[in-house]
Amino acid sequence: MKMGKPVGVWISSWMLLTLAPDLSGASDGTVNVAVSNNTVLLKVDGDKDHDWWIQTSTNLATWTTLASFGTLLSGNATNAPWRPAGATSNSPVFYRARETGGLFDPSLFRKVSLTFTQSNWGAQLASARTNNRNVYCSMLTLDNGATNRPVGARYKGNTSYSLAGTKKSINLEMDILITNTNADLLSYSTVNLNNAAGDESIMREAIYFTIMSQYTPCPKGAMANVFINGSQWGVYSLIQQENGQLINQWFPSNEGDRWRSPNPPNATATTAFGYLGNTNISTYLSRYELKTDNATTNIAFGRLINAIYLLNNNAANLLRDKVEDVFAVDNWLWFLAIENIFVDEDSYWNKGADFGFYYELESGRIHPVEHDGNESFDTTAGINYNLSPVQGATNVNRPLLYRLLPINELRQRYLAHLRTVLQENFNPAVLTAFINQLHTLSIGAIISDPNKGWTLPVHTNEIAALKTYITNRYNYLMSHPELTPLQPNIVSVTGPEATVYATNIPYLTANVTPSGTSGVGPVWLYHRGKNYGRFAAVPMFDDGAHGDREAGDQVYGAATTNYPAGTKVRYYVEARATNTAQAARFSPARAENVTYHYRVVVTAAASTPVVINEFMAENLSTYADPQGEYEDWIELHNVTDAPVDLTGRYLSDESGNPRKWQFPAGTTIPADGYLIVWADEDTLVTPGLHASFKLAKDGEQIYLIDTDANLNQVLDSISFGAQTADISYGRSAADADVWTTMTPTPNAANQ
Repeated sequence: MKMGKPVGVWISSWMLLTLAPDLSGASDGTVNVAVSNNTVLLKVDGDKDHDWWIQTSTNLATWTTLASFGTLLSGNATNAPWRPAGATSNSPVFYRARETGGLFDPSLFRKVSLTFTQSNWGAQLASARTNNRNVYCSMLTLDNGATNRPVGARYKGNTSYSLAGTKKSINLEMDILITNTNADLLSYSTVNLNNAAGDESIMREAIYFTIMSQYTPCPKGAMANVFINGSQWGVYSLIQQENGQLINQWFPSNEGDRWRSPNPPNATATTAFGYLGNTNISTYLSRYELKTDNATTNIAFGRLINAIYLLNNNAANLLRDKVEDVFAVDNWLWFLAIENIFVDEDSYWNKGADFGFYYELESGRIHPVEHDGNESFDTTAGINYNLSPVQGATNVNRPLLYRLLPINELRQRYLAHLRTVLQENFNPAVLTAFINQLHTLSIGAIISDPNKGWTLPVHTNEIAALKTYITNRYNYLMSHPELTPLQPNIVSVTGPEATVYATNIPYLTANVTPSGTSGVGPVWLYHRGKNYGRFAAVPMFDDGAHGDREAGDQVYGAATTNYPAGTKVRYYVEARATNTAQAARFSPARAENVTYHYRVVVTAAASTPVVINEFMAENLSTYADPQGEYEDWIELHNVTDAPVDLTGRYLSDESGNPRKWQFPAGTTIPADGYLIVWADEDTLVTPGLHASFKLAKDGEQIYLIDTDANLNQVLDSISFGAQTADISYGRSAADADVWTTMTPTPNAANQ
């Protein structure tokens, strides 16, 4: 929860308006107040992509959210809400701002208003669906009118489009204007208004995406009341677009290949990573749809086919290890578990198609990306709440299930994920409350929806049926033999006992106890030093010899490894039972996407032969790089009387990532000489040295880091504030320990 910083002002003799203290320590979301012509104005100064609830209090202890007032977009001013109940004529009135959960906050019922100037806008949207071109929508307004901009629109969907009457699904793109390419709606460049065809509750997709997005790559979802040209058009699902922006939220970059597995061309075909007898690209071209515009088809298909081959053709005893190199196994197990829990008819276990996936370039592994959620809680074609939790495990045409679940370690990991979702979200208590919340928010709009295509009693019955379905599904799974074996209890996990330096190999411990008559079997520690890729696994012992205190005290220990300085080491623990199933438990329960971590400390070197001497963070016209471009630059100075080889050393602008950019082999600075590095993110450009980061003109830090062999000690660093265009910042000529603004002198002594 982000709150505004404190400020106060007397409004009149009868009212003191004060803004609450910053209880969260957040640096953004400052609440400002102004008085104009006896009118009180509130404004929240924060990120332009955030909106806020206004809360009020008379005692700083009890706060009331002014829900009827709506949300306030950062930077917009509005009249202060009226005095809260209980305030007397001389009482102080306190206001604060609480940040919402963003555009897809499920506790909000957004109002989306579209304005079309074309008389035949409906026909144009239908045509745009076919030719994949946008129709100009002159204005999109969100909620209380804070966001107004032209957007591009078109109808979307296949089955939902044919089923729907007037209320079609709509895709909205915020950057339709070339001159406004950075336009967004609370940070989102593209959103979908889905008509929930076939779902008289209008909330299945919002429920499904809200829960799934907590565990594995998935769009976010909520509900919205849509108006077109001033008139209510209907209640929709508000859904995040599956695009590069979604990929960036989950992965280190979106430089990999984004895919869609479309419906198969015929009943016997497969788009579920089935091996088609050879590795010829032409054999697979019609089965998978490459969605990334900048991807090279042959390279992308080569990566995909290699993963398919390894999944389907490795011997059983080698598969567990080999498959982890090409598939993000844990993410897939979460994905498959949640599709199963929600009985998603449009799923891998059922259709083996119509899902998304992403090849992560950094790790070389394929991850799932959920695509569609409107057919969850399915009851068609004999599918119901009594779907087996391991459905598809014996289906040779579903190789992810068929090949992975017979490996008991992975089966128990999959079942542990099922249990976690059931405990945290998919249970009658949690989901009934969520359904009631969505129903309370939307029922007024649903009653007045002119295009819903069904009567209100149908909606009421559907809500009741949905709650019953959830209860039946939960009870069925909780009593299923696959899920009843007892798991060990992981009482606590403890990180390193002391500061970790690059020379250290720390021990981590876990207190694990048996559950019922099931004893504790193997306990494993998983760790990795990057935010992507596979985890290393090491066994943990309760023998008194692995940092685990005393033998037999139910505390298990294991060491990680000596990661480089600055590394954020992520780790989690798995404990398996001694029962026949060897049921597993994880801590944290949401591993691998949620883990524990510790940081390897960066230390300062006792001395350095090279220092950061001068830099410019806003170079508009002062000094051009070899390519003729005016980029940020950093100047280093050799303070010795001998040449210095920088091979293996680093520059960075992040203390937590000191090894951000490495000097190329053979980079030297002559005695008492200077060297310019261009901070422009153009690492592949030659000639010149071009670092993988830019400098922030509003202020940040620069680090010069020693080699891995020297434990990445900090040779020199500088933290700086806001900079002025074409003015450099450097060491004073009079005193090298004093930094000051100056006339730039790149590749020369400071003046």
